[in-house]
Amino acid sequence: MNSVNHAQPLPVYQQIAELLVRQIKAGYWHAGERLPTEAALAQTLSVAVGTLRKSLALLEKQGVLERIQGSGTYVKSVQGTQQIYELFRLELTNGPGLPTAQILDVAQARPEPGMPNWDGAVCWRVRRLRFLSQVPVALEEIWFPGTRIANLSAPELGDSMYLFYQQRLNVWISRVEDQISAATAPDWAPATSPLQTGDWAGYIERQSWTANNELAEFSKTWFDPKVCRYSSRLSQ
Repeated sequence: MNSVNHAQPLPVYQQIAELLVRQIKAGYWHAGERLPTEAALAQTLSVAVGTLRKSLALLEKQGVLERIQGSGTYVKSVQGTQQIYELFRLELTNGPGLPTAQILDVAQARPEPGMPNWDGAVCWRVRRLRFLSQVPVALEEIWFPGTRIANLSAPELGDSMYLFYQQRLNVWISRVEDQISAATAPDWAPATSPLQTGDWAGYIERQSWTANNELAEFSKTWFDPKVCRYSSRLSQ
C-alpha cells in the first residue's frame, strides 16, 4: 500500500520572508530604505521576534536585505530573486498579502472545449479557494496532464502548485501568459467563497510553460475586485 505524501505548509519564517518580498516589490520599501525595527515589524506581522529574525536572515542570505550592526535592516535588492509566489499576481487592495489555498476538489477529467488538450490526455483538475493573509479572494481551477502523475489526492497539495510541480513532478515553471477579462463565478463556488455562482468577477486565464517551452499547466481564476486586484510590475 502506497503512503500519501502529505504536503507540509511553509514554515512561518519562510511565509514571513515571502510576504516581506511581496511588500518590497509592491513599493512599500525601496532599495536603500531601512525597515522598521524588529520589535515593530514583529508586532505588525503578529510573529515572535525570533521568527522574524529567521526571516530576515533568510532574505539577507538571498541578497534581498542588508543588516548593518547598530543601524538596522535595509532593502538591498530584489532583482534576480525567485520567490515561491513570484508569479502570483493577486494582491489585497490594501497591500500584497500572503497567498494560501484551500483545496476544494481533485479529480481527473477531459479538457473542456477551448482549453489546451495535451493531445487528448486525461488531465488532473484541481479546484481551490484562494486567500491573501487569510482573506478569501478568489476561486481557482487548475489543469495539468494526467500523464505526469498516476495518483493524486488533496493532502499531497500545498499552497503553491508550482512548488508541488518542482518537488513531486520535477517540473519548473519559467514563464506564464495571462489573459484578463471579466466572467461570472462558476457553479462550484462554495458558501465560504467571496464570489457566489453567477456573480461577476475579474477573470484570469493562465498558461504556464517550462524552460523547454512545454505547456505544463492551464488555469482559470475568478477574483473578487472588491477585495483584491491583479498587479504586474516591470522594472529595468
